[in-house]
Amino acid sequence: MKRQQDGPRIRPFGGLLVLAGALLAGGWHGDAANAADEPIMGIVEPGDGWNQLAILDVRELPWDKVGRFQSKSKTFFKTPADGGFIYSVFSPTWDVTPPKYGLPSHYHLFHEWGYTLKGDLVIHEPVSPYQTNGALYRFTQGTWLDRPAYSLHGGTWEVAGLRPQNPIYLLLFEEGDGGVITVGPNGDHFKPDFPGDKPDPYRPDWRAVKQFTRPWIVDSGNSLEWETDKQIAGRFVKWLSDDQVQGFRAQLVKIPPGWSAPAGTTKTYFQNANRLRYMLYGDMKVWSFRDPKARGQSVEVEEDFFIYQPPRSIWGYGEGPVTEEGAMWLEVTYAAGLAVGGGPLEAPSIAQ
Repeated sequence: MKRQQDGPRIRPFGGLLVLAGALLAGGWHGDAANAADEPIMGIVEPGDGWNQLAILDVRELPWDKVGRFQSKSKTFFKTPADGGFIYSVFSPTWDVTPPKYGLPSHYHLFHEWGYTLKGDLVIHEPVSPYQTNGALYRFTQGTWLDRPAYSLHGGTWEVAGLRPQNPIYLLLFEEGDGGVITVGPNGDHFKPDFPGDKPDPYRPDWRAVKQFTRPWIVDSGNSLEWETDKQIAGRFVKWLSDDQVQGFRAQLVKIPPGWSAPAGTTKTYFQNANRLRYMLYGDMKVWSFRDPKARGQSVEVEEDFFIYQPPRSIWGYGEGPVTEEGAMWLEVTYAAGLAVGGGPLEAPSIAQ
């Protein structure tokens, strides 16, 4: 499939997320010139009206002026809590000599998750704030990370930017503002993603933490098998995380070439849930609807397209095949808002 050069873009408008440059029901024309220069801003309140899908070609979004995590990065989705969905590219490690003195590990006060697109890196996962080096986990293509708040990571070599074995391409979603709390004698609270930032005056006492948590890390390529999707015929899924209490679910989803949506799945929505999809492979035709009665607008998405489905927005397909080559994407659902704690997850409703 040839990559679209002048396809539609998405931008926020009047509380709704709409197709920029495309005529939707109601007759509004978006400003396509500015749409690719801004990340999508998350809508988390369901409201009484209808929202719309937001679709963005991440490849065409400019790089952040200041890279996150000591990398080249694109922050393509922002949350009201100053969190975001980030595409990062790390250079390979040039220095193979560990620092003479160990660096402390750190933790966050928020939940984060990530997926490795390609490459590999090594991360220390300590079980104690007094541990110098935790167990080593190697992140390769398809590795899924589900990290709760108060999960220690880091060690003699800093994680991420200072220790990728090869170039690595990573998706990371932070529910909070990126703040880091280091442990050890000189532990601080700061945001290390921006050069020149100094420690925050607010310094939580890491010694007062009663229980540090553990992350869930799984190599989806080698440790998980594809299963038939019990909710939608003809699809296949890999279950990455599923927490009904916290209201958080993550899956890999794929559809074969020529797949068509079965009856009852062509127009669905959530009353409260937020769903995020990141295309990993192939092509797919998605329909955006202003409301259940609207005719809708089709959008063709492919690798590195991001689709945000806020509450009361319709996920839709038209008649006939949805994909030519087949498609695979990462799909993450929050029961409410854009942070854990909103469970349980609701079932999708049919828009009529």
